[in-house]
Amino acid sequence: AVRDEDNPEGDIELSVTGLRPGEKLYEELLIGDNPKTTEHPRIMKAREDFLSWPELSKRLNALNAALDRNDMIAARATLAELV
Repeated sequence: AVRDEDNPEGDIELSVTGLRPGEKLYEELLIGDNPKTTEHPRIMKAREDFLSWPELSKRLNALNAALDRNDMIAARATLAELV
């Protein structure tokens, strides 16, 4: 239980120490130059290319087949295409 004013017998103390050197106030997770706005002014969505599920499934099956054959050249080539 957290130790605070309401529970002085708690075994976990929480203390806010502020930012440490090099620590960020926020994270940017968008990769790309064209983010899309959302209902919230400070939340953006990425517009990233992606494979449709049927195409991704087909390529994952090809990767699985290459691994089953122990064909590392084909497996690496499939992974390179997917990335």
